[in-house]
Amino acid sequence: MNANITHPYWKRLPWKWLFAVFCLALGILVLIRVRTILGPFVLGFLLAYLLNPFVEGLERYGISRNKSIAIIFTGILFIIAMTIFLVLPTIYTELGKLASILPATLQTMSERIDEFREHFKESGLPNRVAIVIDQHLGQGEILLAEWLKKVIASLPSVLSSVTLYILSPMITIYLLADWKKIGIRFFRLVPQRQRMGWRRLWQDISHTVRRFVKGNLLVAVIVGFLIGIGVKLVGMDYALLIGLLCGVFDLIPYFGPFIGAVPSVLLALIKSPGMALKVVLVILVVQQIEGNLISPKLMGDSVGLHPLWIMFVLLAGGEVAGFWGLLFAVPLAAVIKVVIKHIYNKLVSSRV
Repeated sequence: MNANITHPYWKRLPWKWLFAVFCLALGILVLIRVRTILGPFVLGFLLAYLLNPFVEGLERYGISRNKSIAIIFTGILFIIAMTIFLVLPTIYTELGKLASILPATLQTMSERIDEFREHFKESGLPNRVAIVIDQHLGQGEILLAEWLKKVIASLPSVLSSVTLYILSPMITIYLLADWKKIGIRFFRLVPQRQRMGWRRLWQDISHTVRRFVKGNLLVAVIVGFLIGIGVKLVGMDYALLIGLLCGVFDLIPYFGPFIGAVPSVLLALIKSPGMALKVVLVILVVQQIEGNLISPKLMGDSVGLHPLWIMFVLLAGGEVAGFWGLLFAVPLAAVIKVVIKHIYNKLVSSRV
């Protein structure tokens, strides 16, 4: 029996890799089991990842890491407080005004749809075509009503999950405080001869993601501000709400501006068709400014992906994960591209 145990075959077995695979599989199973509470930790890690360069920038001026974290979070709290006191009251007022007129507006729109249905029934269309159109309009009204009911029914769960995310800033502070130690411990898991390659891969991924996120955030803020100012100048109510909607959806490449324009135009239709046309013109002008001036200056080709690939990953992300898939599809595709490029370079260099 001892001879079998000391056989060279047993010595050649990659026990450490088997143990690593076992730990990885066990970790994935645990994460799947507790996935409902992972959101705050994921958000905390993302915030720490994005804020770490600012902390390191303050450290270069001789400020300790803990003091740097305190300064940055004080600035963030100040911005949040200013937002609460200056922006949220206006948004609350606009939402309250919208809620007060929404039932009557929906009733008016329903009556107009009914008038339209009666009109095309008398327009001389073939009977079969008229029936099909009438059925689709009726289905559209039913789907809209069901969607509104689902949104209202999901509000309690959304509010409860929001309270869970209050933990994210605390998680971010702990991660920032130990960020360097976490990095050192992570790279210790990698064999020493491969650490340089892994560090280079991490640096390339960080450069790509941070460039995309910072550029996209800045462009979205500018677009939202310009659209808000533009619709206010043409006399539209809910300017802050429209600017916020367009800015948030502008984070999604290509499709985002169109998605943000739909609720904005519907809000303008509440006032009049002429106002809806003015809002459409404002959005088109700002999108032209963004496409020709803002994005090329601030972002350039931030991810290095062909437009066709970007459209494909956006559609795939939206199919798999809805809004969040649209939001994270492009940076995830950029990360995958960086990883594939490193693997290819490693394979090519190993053959030489």
